[in-house]
Amino acid sequence: MKKIISIISLLFFVFFLKGQNHSKLSDNFTASASLDDWKRFYQNEGWPDMMKRLWIEEGFLYLEPYTSGWYADYHAPFLFKEIKGDFVVRTRLLVSGLKDVSPKATWSLSGLMVRAPRDVNPKNWAPKGENWIFLTTGIADNIQQPVFETKSTINSKSKLKLHPNRLDWVELKIIREGARFTLWYKYEGESWNKIEEFFRPDLPSKLQVGLNAYTDFYSAGKSLMGDLLKYNTTVVKYGKPDLLVKVDYVIFE
Repeated sequence: MKKIISIISLLFFVFFLKGQNHSKLSDNFTASASLDDWKRFYQNEGWPDMMKRLWIEEGFLYLEPYTSGWYADYHAPFLFKEIKGDFVVRTRLLVSGLKDVSPKATWSLSGLMVRAPRDVNPKNWAPKGENWIFLTTGIADNIQQPVFETKSTINSKSKLKLHPNRLDWVELKIIREGARFTLWYKYEGESWNKIEEFFRPDLPSKLQVGLNAYTDFYSAGKSLMGDLLKYNTTVVKYGKPDLLVKVDYVIFE
């Protein structure tokens, strides 16, 4: 009898683990209503919306951010789902300028982001509390050379690497296995390539996982950028943002 109970307990444990089905969070953007299933960073923590336009059309999600940047304590647009434990997230997207195949504003990129939640708002916010990683594609400091940007931020200290690439439809993927995060990319007809690996034991079990987008970071100006809280509570409409992101799907596994 004890053996039967042990087997049932084991089966229940296995079923429970499999029951945490991240795939239900996936989105292929066939219906505009699916945007309601995504949490928005600015709403979640009470910041102004730095996304100029966000819409679904003919099976694709489109993102067009205002001047912004994910760096250190600076904020930018971010759509996410909450994921607990290990996961695989992948997306297929195309980055371009608003009128050209390539952005003309520096630091115009978009991709996958994994962030530790913060219980803050503009009234109680304090610097040095951002913890996240991401893998993005687009244009960095040289508008003639497309890149992947990989970045790890610990207590708002950001370390980034730029990897030359080409602007085309590309699949991005982040895999979490405990404290290990591996970042991957794949172009059409090619195999997956691991581009970076981060060991982040500081990140909690529950994370915000989704899509970010940022462009034209330096147009905010030295005065605004010198005041972190003012920067994060200001939507810069005098800059020259030039990023349009077209997303085919986001798959959670």
